[in-house]
Amino acid sequence: MDKNEALTRRGLAFLRSKAALVHNARETIRHAKAKRLIAVIKANAYGHGDAWAARTLYEQLSVKDFAVATVDEGRRVRQAMPEKEVSVILLGVQPFELAVEMAATRLAPVAGSFDWLLAAKKSFEEAGSSDVLSVHLAVDTGMGRVGAKTKEELASMVDFVRHDPNFELAGVMTHFATADEDNQAYYDQQLADFMNMVAGLEIPEKYWHLANSGTALFHDQEAPTATIRVGSVLYGYNPAMAKRPSPIQLQPVGSLVGRIWSVHRLLKGESLSYGATYTASKDEWVGTVPIGYADGLKRSLAGMSVLVNGRRQHVLGRITMDQIVISLPEKLPVNTEVTFIGRNGQEENTIEDLARFAQTIPHELLTGISERVPRVDRD
Repeated sequence: MDKNEALTRRGLAFLRSKAALVHNARETIRHAKAKRLIAVIKANAYGHGDAWAARTLYEQLSVKDFAVATVDEGRRVRQAMPEKEVSVILLGVQPFELAVEMAATRLAPVAGSFDWLLAAKKSFEEAGSSDVLSVHLAVDTGMGRVGAKTKEELASMVDFVRHDPNFELAGVMTHFATADEDNQAYYDQQLADFMNMVAGLEIPEKYWHLANSGTALFHDQEAPTATIRVGSVLYGYNPAMAKRPSPIQLQPVGSLVGRIWSVHRLLKGESLSYGATYTASKDEWVGTVPIGYADGLKRSLAGMSVLVNGRRQHVLGRITMDQIVISLPEKLPVNTEVTFIGRNGQEENTIEDLARFAQTIPHELLTGISERVPRVDRD
């Protein structure tokens, strides 16, 4: 489906650029002086399409490592990327009962405790399976979600994985809580704790992956960045938003556009949408666009600016499940294009702009763009 067909059939299209994705990956690798990229494509590649992102990075940059959150996400990526050299890492906590399935489908989970490894081993024994599960050992240095909290536990996990025939060590990792924040002391402590935890365990640095997007951008001189494990920068936005300027030029990968499917005159004193929260102070032209919170346009974006013919207009009244009403400068033709995210003429709405307006982060908005919005390549 191309852009025109998507806009004709659905009135919406999420446009995505392979060139921008490749540019962002290449520039992040260059800036961090990385030798290996683990591309984070969980949550459908932050809304852009996980198989699409994986195939693009593999074919154009020879990226071979991809990270998702769940077994179902992993299976979908593995189906799209059957190549033996490609690894698919499961970052989220996984049920140990699925250990045999993960091994059979070549998915590499993060093991967060010695108890998890023992339970997974029991699953292999009960199934009579001799398959080998690649695991990444997590170290909890301050994120507080999952991972070994003592050096003793990590050492036990390393020893177990090295000597049990159902397991092989694929990596050791941690996750920084403040890499894109101003709390340098907390970051420094997490980094020091990780280095202390792995010291003496003879885990080659090529197995370490702790540099997330914030670290790759802002701490490339502090933390080991031979391997970077990044998500947000791939899709063209700065995870720190306005708190820190990006040291590299990022290109937005996705843009969201729609079409006006109805145009009518709103008379002075008339109200619109649920709650009648907007009342016209004068006669004005308005347009209805087939997008709503079921498509990912959060209700908190009511009042946001949209771009029509290179001019800023606004969402009027409440955002409903399937439709919004926008202001128009004059009577415009049905099917006039509306830009929610992206450039229109000389104006631009960035995902960071929308996130600030909604008082959230770009991640939440992008991952919220639902499956009923067609994804269309723009290059």
